[in-house]
This record gives sequence, C-alpha cells and structure tokens, in this order.
Amino acid sequence: MRAVTIGGILTLCCAASMAAQRAPNTAGVRPIASVKQLHDVMITPASDAVFAAAGETPANAKAWEAARNQALVLAEAGNLLMLGSRARDNAAWMTMSRALVDAAAAAATAAEQKDAKALEGAGDSITVACETCHRPYRDRGRQMGAPK
Repeated sequence: MRAVTIGGILTLCCAASMAAQRAPNTAGVRPIASVKQLHDVMITPASDAVFAAAGETPANAKAWEAARNQALVLAEAGNLLMLGSRARDNAAWMTMSRALVDAAAAAATAAEQKDAKALEGAGDSITVACETCHRPYRDRGRQMGAPK
C-alpha cells in the first residue's frame, strides 16, 4: 500500500511538473495595444500582404521572404490576441485566436517552401479564421464587408 501511495505521489508530482513546463510564463507581460490597435498596426497590414502573395505568386526569393515575414507577424499577432486583457474569454476567443496563429504559421511554412498552392490554401484558412472571429466580436453577426 505504501509503495502504491509513493508511486501515486510521484506520478502526480511528475504530471504537475510537466504541466508547469507547458504553461506559458506570462508574469510581467503587460499588454499595451488594444485589439483594434493590433489590427491597425499588425494584423491588417500583415494579412493584406499574405493575401497579396497568395493571389499573385511572389516573383523572387526576396518576395517569398517578405511573404513569410508578414505571415510570421500575423501568427505572432494572433498570439498577442490571447494575452492579458485582450483575451475576451477562455473559450471561443482563444480557439479563434489559435486558428489565426495556425493558419498564419501554415502560410509562413508555405512561403518558406515557396509553395504557391499551399500559400493560397493558408490564405483561405486565414480568411476563415478572421471571418469566424469578426462575426461575433467585431461585426455583431454581420458578414465581413457587409454594410453596417
């Protein structure tokens, strides 16, 4: 019985240690920009650049690199949406923000590999991530681009 108890305690300690290693260290993080400011400064320009590269295949290595860099900016902006007071809730907001991160990361990988078809698909996934979040949070149910 004692061996089982010690084994159980060790298992719990190990699991807690692993969970602590996976948990982000947000101590000291102090978000400055609002969600709207993140969109104005990072998300909109980066997504526009990725959409442009997905629509017209980059012509050279420098253009592919620029597309990759903008996709990375977009992915990291998605991470910033999940920090501090920007995170509206721990359910839908986080899921939608992660979807943006994942789609933008796929765009970065596609650009790194100079894969126009994959970049186009990632651009479509970015559009879905954006629209899915904008409807409930920004547009109050309206479709993107619909009149107010």
